[in-house]
Amino acid sequence: MGDSVKEKIVMSTLKLISEKGYKSTTTRNIAEEAGVNEVTIFRCFGSKKDIVLYALKELELLKPVDERILDNCTWDLKEDLFMLAHEYHKNFTEEKAKIMIGLRSPEIFEEVKEYLLRIPKGFKEVLIKYFEKMYEKGLLNTDDFELLAFYFISLNFGFVLMNVSYGNKLIGFSDREFVKKSIEIFVKAIEKK
Repeated sequence: MGDSVKEKIVMSTLKLISEKGYKSTTTRNIAEEAGVNEVTIFRCFGSKKDIVLYALKELELLKPVDERILDNCTWDLKEDLFMLAHEYHKNFTEEKAKIMIGLRSPEIFEEVKEYLLRIPKGFKEVLIKYFEKMYEKGLLNTDDFELLAFYFISLNFGFVLMNVSYGNKLIGFSDREFVKKSIEIFVKAIEKK
């Protein structure tokens, strides 16, 4: 089997999981979506679970923000947090959020849990390093770096998940507006005067 067939199967699986959830997605559905025979799926991967694990392990589907992003910091709190939030939103797309929601199924959750944690956990580590540096520079009024990181992640992670789940029915502003306003409020609370 060629890589293009495997890729079609993986992409079809992820699309269906994001739309229907893991449990409701069948190998027959995947075969139809990918335009292949169901036997081809079993030949390439073995099972639906193997397709998901391949996507998470081999394709690094839920790869976190890389800490090299800190090289782009200007050490201006508002500017940097805006840039970091923008990178997070760019990395944690609506599509990835839907896949993460679809994979929170009891049938597979224990096996994918560590992969689902990659995005928020990686972002948390980057933020802790950033806040430590800002504190060393005398620009923060608190040294509770983990709490700051968790709070900032919660703002952004929560926004993406709520937007995916409820869209305009709950949220009355854009991603960019949310990031700008929440950072302004956040900076006022933590910036050393």
